[in-house]
Amino acid sequence: MVFLWTALPLLVLHIWMWRRARRLLHFQLALDLCLAVVVGPALVRGGDLNPVRCLQRNAPFEDSAWSEDTGYQPTQSDLVLQFHPWWEAVRGQISEGRLPLIADEIGGGLPLLANGQTGLWAPVMLPVWVLGAERGTTVMALWKIECAGIGAFLFLSSWRLRWRAAALGALAYAGGAYQVAWLLVPLAWVTAALPWVWWLVLSALRRRAGWRLLVVTGVSCGWLLGCGLHPETAAIVIGSAFMAGFILHPGRWVRVVVAAVLMVVIALVLAWPTVGYINASARVEVAQDQHPNREGPLLLWKGLAARQLLVPAINGHPGRGDWRAPFQHAPAATGIGGLALTLLFVGRVRRRHRRLLWAALGCLGVAAVLFYRVPPLDWLLVRLPPFDRMTLARFAALVPWGLAVWAALAAEGILRGLHRRWAWVVAPCVLVVVAVLSRPMELATADHALVLLTVAAAAAAPVLLSRAWLAAFAVAAELALYAIGINPVAAAVDRLPRAEVVERLRSLQGAKGGRIIGLGGMLPANLAGRYGLPDFRAYDPLRPAPLARLFSTLGAADPVLGGAIRRAPAGLCGWWSIRFLIARDDARVPGWNRVWSSNGASIWNNPDWLPELGVVGRTVVGGWDVLAADAVDFERAALVPEGEGGVVAAEKTGLEVVSIQGDRARARVECDGPCFVTLARPWAPGWRTTVDGVNAGLVRANLAGLGVVVPAGQHDVEFSYHPWRW
Repeated sequence: MVFLWTALPLLVLHIWMWRRARRLLHFQLALDLCLAVVVGPALVRGGDLNPVRCLQRNAPFEDSAWSEDTGYQPTQSDLVLQFHPWWEAVRGQISEGRLPLIADEIGGGLPLLANGQTGLWAPVMLPVWVLGAERGTTVMALWKIECAGIGAFLFLSSWRLRWRAAALGALAYAGGAYQVAWLLVPLAWVTAALPWVWWLVLSALRRRAGWRLLVVTGVSCGWLLGCGLHPETAAIVIGSAFMAGFILHPGRWVRVVVAAVLMVVIALVLAWPTVGYINASARVEVAQDQHPNREGPLLLWKGLAARQLLVPAINGHPGRGDWRAPFQHAPAATGIGGLALTLLFVGRVRRRHRRLLWAALGCLGVAAVLFYRVPPLDWLLVRLPPFDRMTLARFAALVPWGLAVWAALAAEGILRGLHRRWAWVVAPCVLVVVAVLSRPMELATADHALVLLTVAAAAAAPVLLSRAWLAAFAVAAELALYAIGINPVAAAVDRLPRAEVVERLRSLQGAKGGRIIGLGGMLPANLAGRYGLPDFRAYDPLRPAPLARLFSTLGAADPVLGGAIRRAPAGLCGWWSIRFLIARDDARVPGWNRVWSSNGASIWNNPDWLPELGVVGRTVVGGWDVLAADAVDFERAALVPEGEGGVVAAEKTGLEVVSIQGDRARARVECDGPCFVTLARPWAPGWRTTVDGVNAGLVRANLAGLGVVVPAGQHDVEFSYHPWRW
């Protein structure tokens, strides 16, 4: 099935190029080398591009048996712990004919569509919806490289660059370390679209371009920004294209403004739930309180990132676990190889291409200020919105593009006799000095060889560029060697390891219902949803601030992403409808009953479990103190923030559940006085409640849940999630 989505359409594309676009076919043959190295092993072996063995570091999977066909990759756990659970949740609801608004089995029912990375509105995610997360990831990996390469080649060719120059720049971008290192997550779709966005924006600003093309540009950019692939990187990519438009056509700023307005309208329509979700997230709250972007990286960090730019393998290789820099590989993997980098310094750009060079240098300048944090401008920008809240590492995406365009323009100059003769020797010598000062002998043998490869490619640049075919294939070969092992192959049988305790937990939860929770990092958050287990925890950078604070009271260390839960008060967990807890065998869980134990893991039952929908006759004003929360009888009372909840005083309460599904819950309530109806779902923007069809004030209940005050008598109560307010 995967071959039908990859090899077959790729073959058809080759045939079409052979008949209609021979120049493009020559480039495609060089790009095929990168495709073969990165995606080929998975296609040949029938496996997935999937770092599932990263679970080997997490309980209860430490001792799971892995087949020899599954490689180990320690730095890409987000794919397994975030994206695959989200995508499978979306896929399951789409197959049921539901709009995936709420993740039923993640975070106690967190917003799903609003998290900004489900890609629901993106047709490029079709392989995932049809084939599943693992197979779909492999298919998309091939087409991300293909899209990035073809787009870059066509963009550079539109500037009338010779084949060698355009192919060299396009290969340096599509096969570079940054694109390959991020290949398995949605961010790579956005970076793959970067050349197309530049081409579209600059085409719309040309003198003869009609207004129809301008509308298409605005709508397309708005779709990319709002379709749910990676909004933050999409904003950076589109912003770079508009910046290039101002540099190349400063007198046509009206067109830029019109396209930007159209883009914002389309993006807001699609991404309105995400906008509200971001504004109410713990990430924004932390940025407002702690200002993490104002704390610039250490000088050591900057030096390591800079040498990573010059020699991609100098800090080790993430695919083999010998990465030795104190930061993640992917944001710093911005190098384009020794050959392309040498041409960049040697070649002189033709006069007709100077403005495009300035646009490329503009990208590099923005990345230098916001990613490498070059003073003094960084001091000012990180204090201005939106840079004060953004993940500044995302601006690294502009580095390989700026370098690739510069390298292509420099190569074009060299082919036309415009070059600095002394630089043919100086550029390789600089790389030699960087390699020697970085002590490459301390690297693994394979990484040491890659460092030598960078230097050798730089030294051989003048010979390679003199031959039309050899230059492009040399760039492709150099980058392909860097890419080996960055994205591991996993056997299909190893997709979801079947630990004994997880299977037992599935059996118990399937029989009795309720949510589950893990103590001390047992069974990573989000992953439980892949086993059909509704987990109260969530691994999500956009979790609502109240839920994040609740997790902090339970012992989670990271205020944004969370972390291992250290405490589990039975009463509070019971209100959140948590029936089972999984922990290590030596753990002690006060108030819970152990029901199963084996192989160092145990399962506990919560005697204070309550259903999701409930009604109580009184409220208690309470804060975030776990001890105070544990003293509350949640079966009869609810915690509410000070100043909310109104007057609640009922002796007799009754509730009949009409229906409960992801984004809606209905109940009939009968009380002899004002009562308080609660729903154990995390508070988030978009939730609202009605009593007898009339809007009622939503109250934050029991620290981070939902509640509403209901008058005495019999009433129909409904909680519903409507992220689009209009």
